[in-house]
Amino acid sequence: MRNLFNRLSHFLAQLLFSIVMPPLFIPSIARLRVTRSMIAFCFGRMYGNKYQRVIDSFQGKYGLAMADGLAKAKEIAGDGISVILDCGTGTGFVTKQASTYFPNAKIVAFDILEGMLSQARNNCREIASSVIHVQADTFALPLADNSVDLILAQNTIPNFEDFVRICRSGGMIIFVDCSAGWIANIAKRLLEKQQLFKKVIGERVNLGFYLLAQNY
Repeated sequence: MRNLFNRLSHFLAQLLFSIVMPPLFIPSIARLRVTRSMIAFCFGRMYGNKYQRVIDSFQGKYGLAMADGLAKAKEIAGDGISVILDCGTGTGFVTKQASTYFPNAKIVAFDILEGMLSQARNNCREIASSVIHVQADTFALPLADNSVDLILAQNTIPNFEDFVRICRSGGMIIFVDCSAGWIANIAKRLLEKQQLFKKVIGERVNLGFYLLAQNY
């Protein structure tokens, strides 16, 4: 029964991410309240405490795209990453990944859902890195301009315009989707079309993809 649930969760997650992700790269759609409410409903009420089972259903493949993105950021920046922002931290999965690549960095983890933040706090207790968990909306980030070296956003609504504001000169943003690998090239073109970044790297990784955008 558990294996059947995992397969079903995996299929539904792939279907959901593949359908909703392309429109989220259009800023006028991403910032709509109805769009944000829909995503909050899906990840809060529909999955909520079950989201760890969704991660498990990927059988080790859930973190592959983010791992490649973090490795590329490490290649570019070396040890020059001191402040990391994890937007839509969910269960804290990405925070834990980032801490292995940048163990000396301070990580600020945001989520609009208190239930998800509770899971993240619990899952990140063993991390040696300094982690701060804050309840906040990705479209109202309470951070100063040029204050973050690396911004991470996985399976959430991207707010690239505000990411640019808070990202330092030469800093980076990594956006990841774990399931919609087929739209990797589309997502890269849509982000390049916004002309917000010095360069954009995009790669399909297994089922998903990552975009790494470097600030001017």
